[in-house]
Amino acid sequence: MVKSFSVMRWSVLFLIIPSTFVIFSSKQDSSGLKILPAENYPRWLMNNVYQTAQTSGIAYLRENEDGKEEFLLADDIGKIHRLFIKDDTLFSFKELNFNAEITWYFKNFPKLDFEEILYDKFTNQVYISIEGNGDNHQSFHGIYKLEFKDDNIFQDSIVGLEKLSFTPAELFYSDLRPNIGYEGLAVDENFFYFGMEAMFTPEGFFSGHTVIRIADKKSLVILKEISTENLDISTVCGLYSDENYSLLGIDRNSRKVFKLKLDEYFNIVEINYFEIKTVIPNFTQFEYVGSLESITLTSNNFLFLVDDPWSEFFIPPAEILNKLDDRTIKNFNNFIPVIYKFAIE
Repeated sequence: MVKSFSVMRWSVLFLIIPSTFVIFSSKQDSSGLKILPAENYPRWLMNNVYQTAQTSGIAYLRENEDGKEEFLLADDIGKIHRLFIKDDTLFSFKELNFNAEITWYFKNFPKLDFEEILYDKFTNQVYISIEGNGDNHQSFHGIYKLEFKDDNIFQDSIVGLEKLSFTPAELFYSDLRPNIGYEGLAVDENFFYFGMEAMFTPEGFFSGHTVIRIADKKSLVILKEISTENLDISTVCGLYSDENYSLLGIDRNSRKVFKLKLDEYFNIVEINYFEIKTVIPNFTQFEYVGSLESITLTSNNFLFLVDDPWSEFFIPPAEILNKLDDRTIKNFNNFIPVIYKFAIE
């Protein structure tokens, strides 16, 4: 979760196209897009024998020949899983394993804090964002490319890891703090997009805004930084690019999804907001304090979001718990993540 820090200024900003500071009022919701809750959701991210924990990343891979939809999940306790959804409601899981070399590489991380996981359909590569922790946190922050056995992302062994070197490095690492990093990660045909979870004032208070940085996929040069200061976006905890120059994202603190359309110079030409109610599976008349932190889109245009349980607030108060069944109360007490599904119209 967020911690206080002072905002640092860097002289390298002259290398970057100036940050975007634009107020959008007349353009909001001009597209007529709607995001509607799907039937049978939300659901607990578990089955009778398997559960995930602190899931903070989801990436859609494909629909298999048998009709199962396949995803990758990342937990911020250092685990990656496959998720298969059959007939819209039946979940099965498979934990991926790291070879000895990667296990050795990770052994000095104060916390193996996986955040966003990303599938690049243009290059058939998988990337993961890791947040740094501890006194030497900047050594661990980064975007990493995962190498699978036989160079096949559908194998269940990860055998290689490459930390991407974005430049200017001073800009990439600016504003990163222990447990505060790039929780949003997306890619289109030509660019990476990475969103900071949050930023703080020099006095150490939550600023109410953050930044999205954009880098060229080939050179890894950061080309632009977009400030959300006047965009009514306070946090970026998940990103997905549905087409070139287009982003879907999660503002966790405001419990909403946003959609940004950019021009070729990364100026925002349209913005839409969609409120997301975090409701209890099978008891959708009740809300709880959600912490939506990941987002992906399927080939048939369904949006999936995952809630990373925030231990201090996840369990509803007694007056709500008393109206739930024993299984639901147990799931809350075990901090089972919740997965949401929405139709885009």
